[in-house]
This record gives sequence, C-alpha cells and structure tokens, in this order.
Amino acid sequence: MLKQFRSAVAFASHLPRYREILGILFKYGFAEVLRLVVLQKLLGLGEMQMPFHAEGILAKPIAERMRLALEELGPTFIKLGQILSSRRDLVSEEYYQELGQLQGHVPPFPLKDVYRVIKESLGISVKKCFLVFDETPIGSASIGQVHRAQLKDGSIVAVKVQRPNIKELIEMDLAILADIAAFVSKYAPELSGLNPENLVAEFSSVLLQELDFNHEASNIERFEKQFQDDPNIHVPVVYRDFSSSCVLVMEFLSGIAINDRRALKKHHLSPEVIAERMTQLIYKQIFTFGFFHADPHPGNMVILSEGVVGLYDYGMMGSFTPAFRRNIARLVIGLVQKDYDQVMSSILGMSQEGFVRDSANLLTQVEEFCDQNLAGTLRDIHMGAVLTKLLELLRKNHLRMKSNFYLGIKALTQVEAIGQELDPNLNFIMLGSSYATEVLTESYKPKRFFKILHNLVAEGIDLMEEIPQDFRHLYTQLKHGKLNIPLEHRIAPQGIEPLRQTLDSIFNRLVNALLTASLLIASSILVHSGIPPKVFGVPIIGLLGFCCGLIMGVRLAFSIWKHGGL
Repeated sequence: MLKQFRSAVAFASHLPRYREILGILFKYGFAEVLRLVVLQKLLGLGEMQMPFHAEGILAKPIAERMRLALEELGPTFIKLGQILSSRRDLVSEEYYQELGQLQGHVPPFPLKDVYRVIKESLGISVKKCFLVFDETPIGSASIGQVHRAQLKDGSIVAVKVQRPNIKELIEMDLAILADIAAFVSKYAPELSGLNPENLVAEFSSVLLQELDFNHEASNIERFEKQFQDDPNIHVPVVYRDFSSSCVLVMEFLSGIAINDRRALKKHHLSPEVIAERMTQLIYKQIFTFGFFHADPHPGNMVILSEGVVGLYDYGMMGSFTPAFRRNIARLVIGLVQKDYDQVMSSILGMSQEGFVRDSANLLTQVEEFCDQNLAGTLRDIHMGAVLTKLLELLRKNHLRMKSNFYLGIKALTQVEAIGQELDPNLNFIMLGSSYATEVLTESYKPKRFFKILHNLVAEGIDLMEEIPQDFRHLYTQLKHGKLNIPLEHRIAPQGIEPLRQTLDSIFNRLVNALLTASLLIASSILVHSGIPPKVFGVPIIGLLGFCCGLIMGVRLAFSIWKHGGL
C-alpha cells in the first residue's frame, strides 16, 4: 500500500513533465506510434490540438522528426538518442544517420549560476579558487558547460560545470522513460521485442554515471595510466583538489583540429602520419588495454605540438574483458583471412546467447557475407561498413551482443572515417590485424598457461578440502532422514498456455465425473425412499436426478472418446 501511495505521489509530481513530453510527441506525429491516445485519456489531458505549423513538420521524414523531437525534449532524450545511434542492432541506417547528428549544444546558463554551482560544490568561491576565470564559456552542452581558467599556480585549465538542477530533471525524465517503456511493452507488442524496459535501465545506468564528474575524473586517470609511456598521446591532467561530482577541473588542451588537413600541413605535420597514429591508438585501446574512448569524434580530439593526439570528454567509455578481446581479435583475423569457421565461432563467443539453433545455416550466411563484403583488397575495405553489415546478419539470427560491443564499433567507425579523410589510402584493417594477432599470440604464451594451471591447482586443492566435509554432512542428513532435495522446473513461455489448458481440461473432467457420480447416488437414494410425488410408483425427484446424471455421464464419455481417451 505504501509503495502504491509513493508511486501515485511521484506520478502526480511528474504530471507537468508528462504533459510537456506528450505535447512534443504529438507535435512531431508520434502519437500513433506509442499508442499515446490511451495515455492521453489516462492523464486526463482532453483533446490535444496540433500546432499551426504541424503540417510542415509532418512533411519531414520520420527519422528527422524523431531527432527534432529528442532535441526539443531536452538533455535526457538527447543523450538517449546519442546512445541509440551507437546501437546498430536497434536502429536502421536511416535512423543511425539522423540520430548521429544529435548534438547536446544548448545556450549557456548565466554566469551567476556557474559561480553558485562552484561555490556550493567546492565550498570555495571562484575568486579564491582561480586567478583568472573567463566569463564566456568555450563550450556549452546539455549537461554542462566549459570555461577556460587559470589556477593560482599559473596552470591553464578547463573547468566543466554541471547545469543547475540538471540531476533532478534527468532523474525525473528517467522515471518517466521507465513508465513509457513499461507502457510500450504492454500496449505496443510490435515494439516490445526491443525489450524497452531493459534498454531504459541500461541507459539510466550510463547517464547517471555521466552525471557524476568524479566518474569521468576516474576514467581520465585510468586512461592516462594506460598511455603514460606513449609519446603519441596526451591525456589531460585532472586537478582533484578543485573537482567534485558537479565540477571537473582538468588541464586545458589547445591545438589543431584533427581533421583540418590544411592546418596540419601549415604546421609541417603529415596528415598521413596523424591518420596512422590515431588508428594505432584506437586499436591499442581496444586490443591491448580493453578500455577505450567511446566517442572519438573530431570535436573530442585535437593535435598538439609534434603531432601528439589530445583527447577530451571521458564521460562515455567502453571496456572489454580479456576473453571478449580475444574473440574480437579472432573476428578481425577471420575476416582478413576469410576463415569462415573462425568468424562464426568468434561471433558466437561474443553473443549473449553463446549458441545458435542452426549453426550450419549461420556458417552459410557467414560465407556469403565474406564473399560479398571482403572480395576486394584490404585497402579498399571499410571496417565500419563491414561491421555494420555484420550486425544485420546477427540481427537476422537473433543474436544479441553486449552494449560495449556496439560502442566499440562506433569508436572504430568514427576513427576510420577521420583517418580516411586525412589519408584516403589508409589501410585501416591491416593496421588492426597486427594488434589482433598480438592479442592471440599473448594468449598462447607459456606464462598464461602456467597462470591457468596455477588457478586449476588452487581450485582443485580447495575442492579436495571441501568434498569430504560435504559428503559427511550429506551422509549425516541421509542417515537421520533429514535430506531435502529441492526441485525446480522451468517452463518456456510458449509451453505455459498448453499446460494450463491441459490442467483445466483434467480438472473439469474430474469435477464432472464427481458430480455425475454424486447425482446418480443421490437419485438412487431418493428412488428407494419413495418420497412423493411419483410417476408409475417412482419418485419424480429421483427420476429427474437419474436423467440429469445419465446426460452428464454420456456427455463426459463422448468428450473423452472425442479426444482419444477411449
């Protein structure tokens, strides 16, 4: 009861935002898609009128309307669209291209709010914290904005400040998204196959982490440790003493836009060298470390002096386990060598299911896929395009990958696009195959075998210590008749309904048989009792009971015979 009361209170407090969201979805023509007419009645909104410019909006393609609606709905929905744009298993090419244009750029919030957030979050005023603080932001996004500043020790820094009250708004929107996901699962079966409730839960986890700037600071520090000995990349220094969950102060990086060929050549930097260096860095992130920048677009990268690559924005990162990295390596090597069995086994190894019902059919599809997409030389093959088409093959076979897999594809695709813009002759796949080979070679080294053997021996010793005690405990329970063996039977969803119908039929027949027998016995007693009125000396009540019992018995026998029971 208390939980229902709290839900009702939360729903009432969210009602204005519900109305706003619903109005925007109506505006862009998505009422029918989400069955929002029912929701409209539920919220008691009455008949909603389309805006006067609706005809012009509705003339746009549906994918563009979705992007415009998400932008108008605010930061939570912008982030949702950006994450969806990386999930090629969920969206078609049309939506992928449109959602990829989503930008979180919004007008900056007032300087007085910037000062207030810093003061409340750090417990110190801007004047006491910084020697110089530029009033004009150098960047403004949906979650926060960035100002250039100078610390008391003279260090030039970038100060990322979270928007006021953004956390409360996002938490409200996430609660509403959870309600909408449950609503879609129940009332829109054509969309329920996307598992919207799990998708929203996954999205909520990612977004709430991104709201905590401490999490981003930890990402930067972990990333910096990976590349501390690599002179080709520079990770900004984090100033923890001036950072919090709402304020992030890091080293300010200034340089050349990574995709500006003319500026690179002007500073005597080779675009071809930059392209190869950037490609090697993304492969090193994925294969060597398994922890990678998930959104390396041109706005998040800059070229420093001597061609060193600088990276911004560590809010969205991806990670792969060693086993997952080995499967990705096998996939890349399999694609390069056109080893169909290796491609199929690596796909199954990376999937959540781990198997497919018809493996022979999948192998045939993999062979056709490789013949169609890997026919040319490696230099002419685009890995991003190949992986995108591979996802279509996975979708057809109902194989699901972990979300980080799609982030990895997004990162590779973005870096490949920038690399080939800098160097049209960049052999992206060949550069990656050397890192993939290194991962597989590492897995076959004696050191790894000894480690596995050590773990097996340690587990075996522990097991040998535990088994005698467990058997003694089991024998004691069995000896005293106290052994209980719990059984659990799981039934697939498609098997529940036939089972229910069978049980209903058995129960109905049993009840009918009992009623028939009871009626015949009671009628026999009434006939022998001689209770009037009578017909031909037989009590009428007993006679009617016999007739009803006879009819029920014949009906029951016919039903059993009809279903093959006799």
